[in-house]
Amino acid sequence: MPPQYQQEPFDQQLPMQNYTSEEEISNIVGQIDPAHILDNLNHSLKGEYFCKEKAIWEKVGDELVNEACRGWIVTYLNSLMNNASTMGIISETQLGYLMEGVIKTVTKSFRCNLEKFGFVPAGKYYTEKKYENKGNPDTSRMDDVTEMIYRASLLVLSRSLLGSESKRIFKSLNMNDSLSFGEKEERKGLSRLFGK
Repeated sequence: MPPQYQQEPFDQQLPMQNYTSEEEISNIVGQIDPAHILDNLNHSLKGEYFCKEKAIWEKVGDELVNEACRGWIVTYLNSLMNNASTMGIISETQLGYLMEGVIKTVTKSFRCNLEKFGFVPAGKYYTEKKYENKGNPDTSRMDDVTEMIYRASLLVLSRSLLGSESKRIFKSLNMNDSLSFGEKEERKGLSRLFGK
């Protein structure tokens, strides 16, 4: 006859691993931080690609824009590509208005800074930072760069559409909290608030 195993009472079993919700939030939000998208865009504008084998950014082509243009793009998008943008709650109409604002701002800045951003040949006073914006602009390159900006902006902003990102994160945390039900007896009333 096989030996009889007696199961230990539930409260004497090894407790499940406890996770701190704040730590989890920080970890999850850190992993999906839109700053990574901005960093990748910055390297792409430099003509660089991340080589996984060497774990470094390698030059694979010419820069798409000059330093002045890239600096403006990164500075402008820095205010847009952050966790505040993704964790918000916006409607489809608001998303449309936000994207319209991005398109207007980028279009205006590119048109007003053709020479500074390198879309037309440098003029006579370029070194003195006096820009004439003369010549035929490289509209193909301008279109490529603006498309990259619009796509990255839309992907980041759409994550807050109807609060989808924040709902997913907090739903995931609530599910995890409910899995650790066996650790301690449920605290009730004021003792739960004061940790007693």
